[in-house]
Amino acid sequence: MTAAKSTVSMLAGVLLVAGCAAADGFGTGAGRDASAVNEGALHLLQDTPPTRVLRTRNRLHIRAESLAGGWVELEQCHADLDPVAALAIEYRYQHMRGLRIVSVSGVDAAFVAGDGVELTGIRAGAEVCVRAEVQVLIPDAAGGYRLRSGPFHRRFLDGYYPVRLDYRVEWPANRLTLRSVTPDPQPGFAVTDGSGVLQVDALFEGMLTIELQFAARE
Repeated sequence: MTAAKSTVSMLAGVLLVAGCAAADGFGTGAGRDASAVNEGALHLLQDTPPTRVLRTRNRLHIRAESLAGGWVELEQCHADLDPVAALAIEYRYQHMRGLRIVSVSGVDAAFVAGDGVELTGIRAGAEVCVRAEVQVLIPDAAGGYRLRSGPFHRRFLDGYYPVRLDYRVEWPANRLTLRSVTPDPQPGFAVTDGSGVLQVDALFEGMLTIELQFAARE
């Protein structure tokens, strides 16, 4: 019998596919009333659910040279992974380079395979962190730049389950000014910004896309 697959997408171009269902449905929301299963609509949460919540941490570093070529440094960690036999993290950016694993815990083996990372023997609470460069800073018609991340989501079978997102972007404050953040700050989507830095802390079900608009400084 073919094992069920769980899918978690944490950033534009990221797809995690587990080789089998989590043991006893641990962390997938198994046992929830079918009418309560999220089918993809964004639902920001104010209270932490009682089940395991997948945590993802994303750091995007925009350098002065990023303005010319669009390349941004990415640091990404997935933590509190469900216990599964195997997990493949596939990156589907149009342009990506230098993918490497920088730390891993709670798994038997982890290695880079093409534009992805494969894990085997994942134990409850496992964590993996990677670094790479991704070409995601796009010039806009107003002479500024757009950076879009997402949709972030965690999917199992036909449902979407909670994700806690720690999202941070840094940029050269003498070259860029943040014009806007989408979605707007609200309960479940906290935004803190300062000179050259943005921090988002989100707790949600469904699919979340974050878009930043920058103006170029003279």
